[in-house]
Amino acid sequence: MRQARDGLAQTIDQAFKAAKAQAEAAHADLSRQFVASFAQAAEQRLKAMSRWVWWRTLASCAALAIVILALGFGLGYWRGNAAGYSQAAGTIHAAGAVEQSVLASQGPAGLAQWHQLMRDNAILDTMKSDCTGKNVAHQDGRTACHLWLWTTPNVAPAAHG
Repeated sequence: MRQARDGLAQTIDQAFKAAKAQAEAAHADLSRQFVASFAQAAEQRLKAMSRWVWWRTLASCAALAIVILALGFGLGYWRGNAAGYSQAAGTIHAAGAVEQSVLASQGPAGLAQWHQLMRDNAILDTMKSDCTGKNVAHQDGRTACHLWLWTTPNVAPAAHG
C-alpha cells in the first residue's frame, strides 16, 4: 500500500510540476505577446508622431519664411518710402527757381496750374528730367514723362508765313 501511495504521490507531484511548467510557459508566452503588441503600438505611435512632427516643422519653417519675407518687404517699403520723401523734400526746396520760371513764362494762372499739378501728383514723378525709353510720349512738341505729366512747357506751333 505504501508503494501505491508513494507512486500516487509521485504521479501527483509530476502532474503538478508539469502543470506548473505549462502555466509558466503560457504566462511567459502571454507576457511576450503583450510586450510585442505594446512595442508594436508604441512603434506605430512614434511613426505617426514623427510624421506629424516632420509636417509641423515643415509648416513652421514655411510660415517663418513667409513672415521673414513679409517683414523684409515691409521694411524695404518703409525705408524706400522714407528715402523718397527725403528726396522729394530736397526737390521741393529746389522748386523755387522752377516756380519763378513758370510765373515768368505763364503768369499767375500757369503758376496756379503748376501748384495744382504738384499737389495732385507725386513730386518725384512730376519733376523727372530723365524720361527715356517707353516712359516717354511726344505730342505737339511736348514730352510726357511717367504718369503722363508734361515736363516741358507747351510751345505753341510756329505760324507758317
